[in-house]
Amino acid sequence: MEEERQTHRAGTVQTSGAVRPRLRGDVYFAAMPDGAFVRSTRGSLFLKGASVHRLLTALTPALTGAATLDELLAAVPDPQRAPVRQLVGTLLERGFVRDTGSDRPHTLGADDAERYAAPVQFIDYFTDSAERRFQDFRAARLVCVCGPDAARGFLSALTDCGAGELTLVLPDADDVRTVRHFADSLPEVPAALTIVPAPNGAEPADWKALLLPADVVLHLADRPGADAREAVGGWCARLEIPLVQGLVVGDAVWIWPVCTPAADAPDTDGKGNGYGDGYGYRYGGVAWRRLLATRSDDERRALRAGPSPDELYRGPVPELAAIQLAFRAFCHLTGVAMPELAAMARLDTATLEIDHHPVLAPSGALDSDAGADSGSDSGDFRDEPGPARRVQLLRAAEPVPDPLFLERLTAACDRHLGPIPEVRERDYPQLPLFVTEARVADPGLRTAPRAVWGAAQTAHEARAHALRRAAATALELARQASPRPASEPGWDLVAGRARPLPVPGNGRYAHGIAAEADLDRSALAGTLAALARLVPEHATGDAADGAVAKGAAGEVVGEASAGPVPLAELAAADRNCVELLTTTGARWTVHRVASPAAALPAYAFLLDGATVAVQVHPDARTALSAGLHDTLLAWQLARHRAESAAPEATGHDTAGELPAVQPRLAASDGADQLDATLAQVRAAGLCAVLQVLDDDPALAELVRFGIRVVIGDA
Repeated sequence: MEEERQTHRAGTVQTSGAVRPRLRGDVYFAAMPDGAFVRSTRGSLFLKGASVHRLLTALTPALTGAATLDELLAAVPDPQRAPVRQLVGTLLERGFVRDTGSDRPHTLGADDAERYAAPVQFIDYFTDSAERRFQDFRAARLVCVCGPDAARGFLSALTDCGAGELTLVLPDADDVRTVRHFADSLPEVPAALTIVPAPNGAEPADWKALLLPADVVLHLADRPGADAREAVGGWCARLEIPLVQGLVVGDAVWIWPVCTPAADAPDTDGKGNGYGDGYGYRYGGVAWRRLLATRSDDERRALRAGPSPDELYRGPVPELAAIQLAFRAFCHLTGVAMPELAAMARLDTATLEIDHHPVLAPSGALDSDAGADSGSDSGDFRDEPGPARRVQLLRAAEPVPDPLFLERLTAACDRHLGPIPEVRERDYPQLPLFVTEARVADPGLRTAPRAVWGAAQTAHEARAHALRRAAATALELARQASPRPASEPGWDLVAGRARPLPVPGNGRYAHGIAAEADLDRSALAGTLAALARLVPEHATGDAADGAVAKGAAGEVVGEASAGPVPLAELAAADRNCVELLTTTGARWTVHRVASPAAALPAYAFLLDGATVAVQVHPDARTALSAGLHDTLLAWQLARHRAESAAPEATGHDTAGELPAVQPRLAASDGADQLDATLAQVRAAGLCAVLQVLDDDPALAELVRFGIRVVIGDA
């Protein structure tokens, strides 16, 4: 934590005499030539004044919270009362002292308060009523389901924390005897300690009887047993018991945050959670799904199967994991909130290091006032006001420019649990274009993570372009993984009303996805991407009629009817793309093709005879610019694969479709270009129906303007 040091002159803060000040346990102070230096984990403070250190020395023994400030001041000589009051006010303001006047009453005995001073002070650092909270923890009933090595960790950690009632559930009777022998060797154990073998898998009702009395369940699967994992998770969900769970996975132990019924409704559909082994709570299900989504099929099967009987984890690994679970249970029961407790903990079994990974769990709708209209349950989409409400919320939302977007999306870029598990740049040559590759995990577990690319004249633009495409792809994959109603409404951009989404196989159909800086730009990009997919497939390879081709002098030329764009009229970056493609000897051509909306310029870009991009845009120069950059990117990637002997790339925005149909919008694109495009869509007898992609609410909240536009016959 960055140290914060400020200078205060004693006598600048006033405070009420009714407060009960207590000095926090991690505070210390030292004398300075002209004052006192106060420091804790919350920061540091220099108090200026010749008598400050003397006042602190005399005052701190009385700052226990037992007396009010007025009661303390009654024992202070009159001339010193004002400085003391102001000194206490300064310490209160900066957090070195806190007011215990609102603390809940407790009956914690003096012996227990002295013996467990450390955990009480830990609670006191984060929240109020430390003694009462610790007293409640002492009375809580804890059930730990684990193997013998983890049991030693649970027993030692929870005893040190002050647990009063603990049940250890072990795999078999031999393990029970081993752990009982260990417990007998300890100088102290919880007052009510029970050690029992796990119920037989054929009698699942026995789990109910075992878990029902628990205030929290701790489960570490350090022994084989998918059945036990399923039984524990399922019963905790049904009985609405808080659960903290850890799982040995290959080279690591993954530890979930505490799943609580108050925050996470149990998954009751039996299959929609997608993780398939009964973790029972929505947060746990999302974490498990994200963990699986970043793995190969073989790795997924290994994860689902659990640890092998021949690979039992012994020694410090299960004990350290048990300590982590015990710490999370202690914080949950005492109300301690820390950022890392909301993340997944990963204990490396080789190095024994622990790191934390945030999980983008469902966090509600895009706006708390949206009500049912903005939820992600399939039933919400059946209500006609739903699409209108979604569009209304996004139209009122603040734009998300590239710098803010990149900052937000760091939470989604995690190699173990992120919707975007990998972002690579150094693996690619960064000339002539800067190139960023982003891999997107499929939460539906149908495919391995797929790749999308971004390329630009600067590294920042390339990264932003790649991550916007990756974010849109991740939201689209989340939509595909969610149950959908048969007739799903969206917002008709042309007619300005709700209507069912067009469906494939019923006339003209295409879709485009986007995640731009605001709703108008996203709607424009999605509409243009869908129109590009409607370009007749044979036209993209036909250079005869209306073709725009690379001229001998490097000009982009064409028939007068096609609207030629001379090289001199292109932007400098686009002229640079043409010159690079020309000087490198790339075999490329640009074709003016038939657009579904006839008045919109449409171009197909071919490299070595294969279509690498199709671009449609109201402005011909913008369409050419987008396609030229994508063509140069395709050439650069092909050269990289050839030089590095890398396998042919297979990842696209959407499997089986053109590799680059995502427009690169101009900086000035927005409502005007959207209106012009929609006018041509209407003239072509088409509709453009927008759907807000919020099936993954947490990711949608970060991206904000992730949408899907479906084009069909009006």
